[in-house]
Amino acid sequence: MKIFHYRPILVLVGFIALVVLYIQVKYTNEKRMVIECDKIFKERKEVVTEQHLASIVIANSTVLPGRNPDLDVGVSLFNDVNHRFKNQSIITLFTSFKTDYAVDSDKLSVYNNTLYNWQTLRPHVQLIFFTKDASAGEKVNLFNWNIFPVLANSESGIPAISDMYKEARNLFNTSWYGYFNGDILLTEDIVETLEYVSSVSEYFPNASILIIGRRVNVLNVTSEEVRSQNGIMASARSRGSLYEIDAEDYFITNRFFPWSKIPEFVIGRAGYDNWIVGHARCDLKTIVIDATETITAVHQTTSKGGNKEGFAHENKNYNLELIKRLKLPKRFLQGLTTCAEWRTIRTLKTKKIELVKRDDQHKNCKCKK
Repeated sequence: MKIFHYRPILVLVGFIALVVLYIQVKYTNEKRMVIECDKIFKERKEVVTEQHLASIVIANSTVLPGRNPDLDVGVSLFNDVNHRFKNQSIITLFTSFKTDYAVDSDKLSVYNNTLYNWQTLRPHVQLIFFTKDASAGEKVNLFNWNIFPVLANSESGIPAISDMYKEARNLFNTSWYGYFNGDILLTEDIVETLEYVSSVSEYFPNASILIIGRRVNVLNVTSEEVRSQNGIMASARSRGSLYEIDAEDYFITNRFFPWSKIPEFVIGRAGYDNWIVGHARCDLKTIVIDATETITAVHQTTSKGGNKEGFAHENKNYNLELIKRLKLPKRFLQGLTTCAEWRTIRTLKTKKIELVKRDDQHKNCKCKK
């Protein structure tokens, strides 16, 4: 009876103890979060400081003998200064192209511009050049690039895009993986965009994400313009033109994107880009984001062309014939850039990046069986 008499008191004491324990745990967790946030900001501050020092070293370094002074200023020091940021890369960028062009050809100049430009985005990127040419490094400027053989070739002898993605994921552990055509120049807004999408991807847990966008054609980009981010942006603003909605020169995916379900499409040939986007939207239920407004992808257009190269090769219909042979559904119209359900924008007032639902989807985007 005495125990029963004191039961309310025991219940009250137990309740108070639980409240105290909850407050203690909550306070401990909040304190831990504050400490972790402080640590993150401290590390980020150190990174920014080191990057600033790196830029000073590069800007004041000497020109390597026998190199193009417009492009190679200080690149020999770049890797030494930035090797410590190797684990902070947000994306693995890769490309592939032929290297057997004449030394004075426009195409070789374009590719060297790209190889130089992408490495200036380090330490935020890992770089892979896939090639079958064992002497590629002697023909093009592959400083600070990782050169890997094309381990899996399609029957055409041209690299398959799905194979490169699978190999890139095996080689480097980053949040994103991106194939870009070898004539595309980039600026730091690709890093800013990916950092933002990464921060909101928690709203799409374990979902496959595909980021695409339209390119900006710029005629005769000079080596002087390529030397700086400002130069590239200025060329795009002053004489650039946004290309067509059915042309996609890059694909950025996260680790969850099922490249194993993509046929062995080869790069540099017509038909595969729109099909992949349409298939991702309609069949794989992938979250597709159009980043045209926040990723500056400058296409180096030359006087000899560069807009319809995929249609000029002997095996130009390889991908189209593969689609027909495998009896795959036609997904071309559903794969336009304007079919992406999401798009990144930059707000007019704050200039910050936001992810919004598209309200102007193309009329042909509806998925059909």
